[in-house]
Amino acid sequence: MNIFDHEFGDFKMVDLGNFFEDIQKGAMDSGYELFLTYGIKGMKHEMGSKNPVALANKLIEFFIGYEEYEKCAKLQKMIEEYKKECQIK
Repeated sequence: MNIFDHEFGDFKMVDLGNFFEDIQKGAMDSGYELFLTYGIKGMKHEMGSKNPVALANKLIEFFIGYEEYEKCAKLQKMIEEYKKECQIK
């Protein structure tokens, strides 16, 4: 795939692997931000997710690959708090 380079006024090749990796990373970061904003309950009730715990676990798996352990820890804490809350009811 070619993309126009405004600096040099010419087209150059784009590494599609990096391009799609950047898109995936952006999507995962957006998903993480949604979890921070809504929490697991909010993801289920306000955003309509059928299994927000599974989504959070997928995000954790993804972020482990990027060594973003702080994000993993926050997501894991959300999962644990949600599960405790569900057991109390």
